Parts: sequence; C-alpha cells; structure tokens
Amino acid sequence: MSDSQSPHATDVEEQLEVLRSSLTVQVPYTGGVYPVKVEDLVIYYDAEGENGPRRIDLGKATEKDLAELTAACQKATFGVGGADVLDESYRKAGKMDIERFAARFDVSGLLETVAPEILQGQNTDEDKFLKPELYKLNVYGPGSFFKAHKDTPRSEDMIGSLVVVFPTIHSGGALTLEHNGKSWVFDSAAEVAAASHTPSLAYVAFYSDVTHAVEPVQTGYRVTLTYNLFLADRRTTTGHGKRHVSGPEQAFEGALRTLLDSPTFLPAGGFLAYGLTHQYPLPAPAKPEWDAVNRKFAMPPSRLGSVLRLLKGSDARIRTISERVGLSTHVKVLYESVSEDSYDIEDVVAKGTDVLADDVLNMDHVYDDGDFGLKRAMEEMGLVVQQRPERTEELRKAYEAYRKQWPNDVEDEYLKGADGNAGELVPMHWVTKITDLNRVNSSYIAYGNEAQIQYVYGNAALFVQVPPIAEGIRALTAGKAE
Repeated sequence: MSDSQSPHATDVEEQLEVLRSSLTVQVPYTGGVYPVKVEDLVIYYDAEGENGPRRIDLGKATEKDLAELTAACQKATFGVGGADVLDESYRKAGKMDIERFAARFDVSGLLETVAPEILQGQNTDEDKFLKPELYKLNVYGPGSFFKAHKDTPRSEDMIGSLVVVFPTIHSGGALTLEHNGKSWVFDSAAEVAAASHTPSLAYVAFYSDVTHAVEPVQTGYRVTLTYNLFLADRRTTTGHGKRHVSGPEQAFEGALRTLLDSPTFLPAGGFLAYGLTHQYPLPAPAKPEWDAVNRKFAMPPSRLGSVLRLLKGSDARIRTISERVGLSTHVKVLYESVSEDSYDIEDVVAKGTDVLADDVLNMDHVYDDGDFGLKRAMEEMGLVVQQRPERTEELRKAYEAYRKQWPNDVEDEYLKGADGNAGELVPMHWVTKITDLNRVNSSYIAYGNEAQIQYVYGNAALFVQVPPIAEGIRALTAGKAE
C-alpha cells in the first residue's frame, strides 16, 4: 500500500466496487411461451367493403384464411420525428388498427408473468403495476420484415412493449434485440413449435429504449398483437405482498450502509453518481424566469422528477435501495466544464469541475463575449461540482487566492449563484460511468468576429445525495456506532 493510500481509502474503494459489481445489468426483455385456451386464438376483424366482418381462428387458420387477413390490413408505417412514414424498404408488413378488430385473448394473466421482470428494481412501497393498452395487429407474410428501430413512446409513462405472437405456422420472423452493445434473438416460431402445451402463444416484452428488428419471414404468416405498457400507480395496496430482495440488491444495500458509516467517505457530504443504463424521455430546455427582486434569471422548479419515477431495471434498483437506506435521489443534468482562458483561476477550476443542473437548461438568453458570460450564467442556474474529491481543498485555496488578487471581481453573488449554492465545490464519486444515452444540448449566442449559435452539452444521470457526517441518516448511523 502506498503512503498516500490509507486503509480507510482502501475500504471505501472496496465498497464502491461492491456497488458496481452488484449492479449487473439485467437482460432488458423477457419472453417465452404462454399456454392459452382454444378460444383465445380467435380474432374478429372488419374486412371492409362487401366482405364485411370476418372471424379467424389462428390456431388452425389455413393459408387462404391468413391471406384474406393480410389483404384486409393496411400497409404498416413507422414513426420518424413525430410523423408516420411509409417506406417498404425499411418496413414491409400489414397492420390493423384496434377499431377494426377484436381479440378474444385476455392479456391480464400474461401480464402477471411479465410484470415481475419489467418492474425489477421498482420501489414496492409505491406499488406500481403495468397497465397494458392494445395498440395494433400486425401480419408479416413471406418476405416481410422491419429493420432495427425503437418504439415511439406514446406518453412519458410508457415503459415498454409486449408483443404476442400467435401459433401460425411460419419460419423466420425472429425478433432481434439490442441494448448497450449487447444483442439477443427471440425466435417465436421455434418457441411455439417446441411448446409442450398446445395451444400456446409466444410472447416477448421489452423496455421502450431497446432497439429491435423483425427478421424477414421466410414462409408462412407471422401474426402478432402489440400492447403498449405503461407504469401506473395502484389505487389501493391491500393484498399485495412485498417483492423478494435479491442477493445483488442485498449486497448493494450492505455496501452503501458501510460507506455511510465510514468517517472518511464524503465527510462533508456530496454525491454518489451513476450513469443511466436506459434512455428516457427528457423535457425540452426549461426557460429561466426573471427574478425582478434579485435582478437575475432563476430556474423554475425541476421537471426531471417524472424521469425519476420512470426509471427502469438497474437504474430503478439504485433509486429504490438508496431511498430505502434514507438517501434522496435525483435525476440531474451534468454539463461539461466550460473553460475560459482569461484567468489562471478559471483554468484550475475548469479541470475537474462541471455544472450540475436540476433541469435541461435554456441558454437562449445568454450572450457570451468571452468575459465569463456563459460560465457565470451556467453557475447561476446550477451547482458547480467537483468530480475528484481529493481536489476539493486545492480548489478552495485557489478561490481564496483569486479573492485576494481580484477582490473587486469576485462577489458573493458570483460564488453563491441564484440558488445560494452555485460556486460551492461539491465532491462526488462516480460509481458507474456516465453515458450519453440521455444527452442534451443547450444553445447560446457567442460573440467573436460575429454572433453565432454555440452549444454546451450535458448528460442526464442519477445522483444520490450523501449528507455530511452526523447529519441526516448519517447522524443515526453515527449514534449507533458510539
């Protein structure tokens, strides 16, 4: 062990590593075969025109029956930039909207099978449940396919999709899924063919940020129902038991409690930071409000609480365990360092500090002429954070030296900011690396030889606030240790 590395520092690193290793990323989908009754395979549909209403039993449908169902469908579109696009080089399939068909299949039983997997990590005290919404019927005939895409969220509460595949004879049409550099294949035709119980359906449910594709159907017809899955609150919690806490979750909680007990771990408080492993719908940039009393722009209340409520998988697990321990959790946007060349102090501070904002910043009101305009505006709307805890004291000394050298240029207002805390150097530990899955940009006007639009970039991440020693939950743990 080096002279600069104390036993306490080693203990902290060991516990941080336990946190990392216990956050094994779960597979972002669940699928299999679900036994049903014969009548569950019946679909009634409107063939339109002189053909009128039709009935098809997908458990014993003939080639002719399936061709007629296909003929009654419209060409399937897909969403691009908020618009529905028809392009059969990207998606070739038939679709039928819900007002034109009725299914006998009751999805509630299957949902009970799917929910524990999709809701992994959710706080059971909040008693969330999956609310399904039947979206479409699709038919993929020979040569049909759908290239890699993500489903269009129908609202901010949409957490995923459930696809039910009927047991029509076909080959090909496997669903491929990709997330965070890993990929999986779900071959529904093979799953149904191998099912020990007949009749059965194949099903696959996945999070809304999972990229997926339907491989070309070789023979036969692949008929599916798609349900949008929304995260909802139960009206009553009566009769619902607690979810079993897994081994990795217990390890995570134990390591977190050990860190809070350590007098060398963030003694003055700070953040545990986690890169998000899933993508979420982020709000548009928040427009600052002019504070006429203090004569400055101030940020409105954060809207990222809705993202916190929709966390999925290991992201949700971090939030649930941290709050169970007694810590507050927040989704915030970390903006990269804005380095100015005007003063040495700025160079010192910029290396290792960033601006942590409670919302996506709207910088349209900022005019940066190189004289701290952008940096000051950002610091007034957010919290200056130090990502290397060991440098906190060095930076505080640098600020003090700057105060002495330039007493007229460093005002309390600049150091404290609009919220009374911008300019504070808050240490943080990154447990898992920040990702660019939830990247945002904020534009501002920069002046050089001429005015032009520039951007500062940020990434949303999950932050767990750690109080100083002897405050909050750490006051309780300190009391137990005495």
